Parts: sequence; C-alpha cells; structure tokens
Amino acid sequence: EPVQGEGGVHPATMEFMQGLRTFCDENDMLLLIDEVQTGWCRTGAVMSYMNYGIKPDIVSMAKALGGGMPIGAICATAEVAKAFTTGSHGTTFGGHPVSCAAALAEVNELLDRDLAGNAKKVGDYFTAKLEKLPHVKEVRHQGLLVGVEFDDTIGGVDVKHGCLDRHLLITAIGAHIIRMIPPLIVTEEECDKVVAIIEDTIKSLEK
Repeated sequence: EPVQGEGGVHPATMEFMQGLRTFCDENDMLLLIDEVQTGWCRTGAVMSYMNYGIKPDIVSMAKALGGGMPIGAICATAEVAKAFTTGSHGTTFGGHPVSCAAALAEVNELLDRDLAGNAKKVGDYFTAKLEKLPHVKEVRHQGLLVGVEFDDTIGGVDVKHGCLDRHLLITAIGAHIIRMIPPLIVTEEECDKVVAIIEDTIKSLEK
C-alpha cells in the first residue's frame, strides 16, 4: 500500500517507493502495489503510485472502482499479463456485467470531472486547516485520505463520539488518531464545517 490507511494514514516516502522499484528491477522481482483503498483519485492522482513517479508490474484495485457496486480488478504490464492465460484466473462473480457497467460509468465520472485534482487541492486545504487545531500533534495525508494525531491529552475515540453527537462521521485508529476519507466531491466550505465541528469537540473535551 502506498499509504498505510488502517495504521493511521502513513504515506510512504518518495525514497521508499522509488527504492522499492529499483530494488525489484535489480533483483528481477515483480513490484505489486495494493491500490484497493488508495486508488481511483483518492490521493490526488488517479492511482497513488503515480505520486511517486514509478510504475508497478501489477496493481490491484476495488472499492472506488465500482462506486459502491462489488468489483475488484488488477492491471499488469504487457509482459506480466502474458502469464494470465485464459482460465488461469477466475472468480465466482468475475466480470459481472452490471458491476462492470457501473465501474465504467464510475471511472468516466472520476476522470471527466478531474476528481483527483479536487482531492489534491481540497486535501491540501483541509490539512492546512486541521494543523491549526488545538492539541494536534501531526496531520498526515495524501489527497483526501487524512489522519489527525492528537497529543496524549485527547483521545481519538472521544473525538469520534463527540463528532458523531454533532452529526459528523469520522473514525478513530489507536489511542489518539482520527481518520477521515471525505467524498471526492467535497468542497473547501464543507471542510471548514468539519474543522469547526472537530474544534468544538476538542474544546468540549478540555473541560
């Protein structure tokens, strides 16, 4: 994963990702990248690996590909794809026509509206606002995949529940981290509302 989402949003460094590509090339190994959570415009590029200027041999994708419909897929280089002969790889519902039609419509929508561009622009804006909140130790993000780590006096689960009471859905990871994955169409104005709710929640926890 180019960004470790479940661990609290930790984007890989440029040095690490480019080093992996070089290491694989030097040792005749394949580089497989998991874009199930990070793929299709979430991170400010169509695929997260594109932020690092590398090309994997195989990339897996799902979630955003179907826009809510169940589908998964992989892409591979022409050379690697030769190994996938007819019938060598299959799934029970593989190639389901309804899911595939939904995926085609979803991908066209994502690309035609440049939602990767919106994710980068609004993600940077959102992060800059979150960094100014009290008790924030660090904000980590790539596009609209955002993690906020608080100091030891603020519990992530407490923030999550306080935000829920204020009609904002977020999640907590570990003791002091919240994670947010807003819709790719989110606006700066909507981010301002989110920041205001989180700030109000933090202040209520200080009492």
